[in-house]
Amino acid sequence: MRLLLVFLKEPLPGKVKTRLAQDVGHEEAARYYRALVEVLLKQLQGLEKCRIRFCYAPDDANDAIRFWLLPLMNGSSGEEEGVYLSPTALGEKYRQEIDFRPQGEGDLGERMARAFDDGFADGYQHISIIGTDCPDCGARWINAGFSRMASPQRDGIIGPSTDGGYYLLGLKSPCPELFQNIPWSQADVLAKTLVAAGDTNLTLEQLPPLTDIDHIDDWNRAMAGPLGASLKKALGEELDETI
Repeated sequence: MRLLLVFLKEPLPGKVKTRLAQDVGHEEAARYYRALVEVLLKQLQGLEKCRIRFCYAPDDANDAIRFWLLPLMNGSSGEEEGVYLSPTALGEKYRQEIDFRPQGEGDLGERMARAFDDGFADGYQHISIIGTDCPDCGARWINAGFSRMASPQRDGIIGPSTDGGYYLLGLKSPCPELFQNIPWSQADVLAKTLVAAGDTNLTLEQLPPLTDIDHIDDWNRAMAGPLGASLKKALGEELDETI
């Protein structure tokens, strides 16, 4: 059983993309954030045998998050209480399972560790976690990561981001040490995490590096790249005409 944890926030100005807001202002940064999430949701189409769990903040944003995300995913209520179903890119007979959980209290490491613990307690055997800063991290890399985790020679996977952090972490069992004494939002998050993995004899295979969108230069590169048209569409902007 596979579970993908997606950490995200209610898209309120001043609460999301604060580093990007230094360049474009809080209102525009929140608009960019909503667009990033919308594009990421499309990138997640094609997940194989995996439930998505949206872990949201703040904890009282459950209704706001559901009313935002479910229409974007054409989600509808399933037979299991609190579980929603969405069409996928795999054909009509496949439906993406979705549920929602608050992140709870604590720093980022405490919240991530708790999300993994809850997932394993629910019976999931392979769990990966992503944020919303890397729209390139779609079903292709997530499916590949889960496949790599199936090997008994690997305890998990990690996807390095070019800013020194990571865009994805996958585990087959709880490992709280990976989330303790980590300098979150700093340039040595990945390095410290790999040291912690080594100290606990945990084997993490690295996926190819991808780029988070934290600053205006990152945003401009994304707009000029393969996902630029999708981001413009999510923003409600006109697409460039091509000959």
